Amino acid sequence: MLNNREISDRFEVQINTLYNWQKSKPKLYAYLKHADYNKERNKEINVLLEYYAKSISKNFSVEEIHYIINSDINPHTIEQIDSLHKIFITLEAKNLSIKSDFLLGIYDKFHTMNIIEKYIFYKRVYRIRDKEKSFSKEKIELYFKEYLSRPKEK
Repeated sequence: MLNNREISDRFEVQINTLYNWQKSKPKLYAYLKHADYNKERNKEINVLLEYYAKSISKNFSVEEIHYIINSDINPHTIEQIDSLHKIFITLEAKNLSIKSDFLLGIYDKFHTMNIIEKYIFYKRVYRIRDKEKSFSKEKIELYFKEYLSRPKEK
């Protein structure tokens, strides 16, 4: 739990304001007081998600992931992430007559994913869109290794 000085330093809020918020905005004050706990909890959740990601075995191609990254798909809520397959096919409806097998293949892969797999996948799409200027095959393989087709063993 953070004290008022730590809150003031971390969030650039005057201490007098914090004392006022104790009475006028108790929920905000409580949230700021526990900000270090919230940060630790989020860190733990991210570690668990990355651990879970190692168990994912999907068979997207680099071309499919590249297409998804360049698409307009941009879910903002958990409900939208859960409906990723529906949102994708709705956005791509105009292209179905041209690339039906390709697009329906992506749709099927999204449809078979559970919500955690979709969440991790989309967070990686968001991260690569945000951090990278170009999406080379190597970068896609780095970000999405669990989602890519694996070569068949002999």
